Amino acid sequence: MDFSFIKFLPFIVFGLVFIFGGHYFIYRSLVSAFNISGFFKLGLAVFLFILPLAFFASAFVAHFDQGWLSRVIYIISASWLGIAINLLLAAILIWLMNWLMNLAGLNFNRLVFGAVIFSAAIIFSAYGFWNAQHPQVKNITIKIKNLPAAWQGKTIVQLADIHLGRVHGEKFLQNIVDQTNAQNPDLILITGDLFDGMDGGLDVFIEPLNNLRAKEGVFFVTGNHESYVGLDRALTALRQTTIKILINEIIVVDGLQIVGLDYSLLSGEIGITGRSSDEEKIINSLPGWDRDKPSILMYHAPINIGQAVATGINFQLSGHSHNGQIWPFNFFTWLIYGQYDYGLNSLGDFTIYTTNGLGTWGPPMRTGNTPEIPVFKLK
Repeated sequence: MDFSFIKFLPFIVFGLVFIFGGHYFIYRSLVSAFNISGFFKLGLAVFLFILPLAFFASAFVAHFDQGWLSRVIYIISASWLGIAINLLLAAILIWLMNWLMNLAGLNFNRLVFGAVIFSAAIIFSAYGFWNAQHPQVKNITIKIKNLPAAWQGKTIVQLADIHLGRVHGEKFLQNIVDQTNAQNPDLILITGDLFDGMDGGLDVFIEPLNNLRAKEGVFFVTGNHESYVGLDRALTALRQTTIKILINEIIVVDGLQIVGLDYSLLSGEIGITGRSSDEEKIINSLPGWDRDKPSILMYHAPINIGQAVATGINFQLSGHSHNGQIWPFNFFTWLIYGQYDYGLNSLGDFTIYTTNGLGTWGPPMRTGNTPEIPVFKLK
């Protein structure tokens, strides 16, 4: 019997407690703020109990049913989960204000205050849905030691965490392809979680992916969600494109080493932090690896930084964290990954950029940051 699920049990329990406990807190807060009673109180209780159940049920069904109805139900329930997070924050603020006013011996109109704060939470959620669909190009200059003359001033585009599937479909992908091609990149590097893992229907993405254009090619490494959707299924779809899959291997392009590590094979804790003690060993054992030549490492998660530095890697591209995606979860990604959870960091001749990615996981919402397409100019 496989007991591997046991290591995920604390996270599952925490998630259930957070979701159902949060909905109960929202229920109590709405009842208190607006003096809801009778039939409406019962209806609200049923409504706030069914919605989280619908999310779990639709997520389960999504693995087996490719129909439009299951997709619509999943999108609605996942969207509600994002709204519920902001309503929970609003409820906390209302109770905090109520406590402060009581402490100060002051009176205030709880009904009006509650209406304003809950309305603000809904507006903030609407912005989050819109923001998640409008990625922005981010231009960054990167210095790489001993960069070949052929790469001076050249452009690399990183794509990460697109999460194609139930929520983000062909239109979303084509928009990213158009924005990427508009940068006229010399190289496109896709650093994992291209697929979401909730939907096995990947063939619709083959044509848009084939539209990606880069003078020196398009390269891909796996993320944790490729394992969720099925690694064989994900790689089979990608092999029908012009994208080159790197599975613990090196490609040398005009003197620049492109190193691709397979997250699904290397990480011992897929889906949590991907901790591993093998990265340095794997890189040093790769045929053709030369620590004295300039290199770019593609690895899904911003971890094992010391090992990358020890091998002589010059530039690492990662994602995975989404930089929290929804405020205030960026605080938790900072607790896990520290300063490497987002942005540009350097250690001597080593530089790492962790992007917040393009797609979403769970709620199709971004209130903690704007999705991005990093465009790197090499020096």
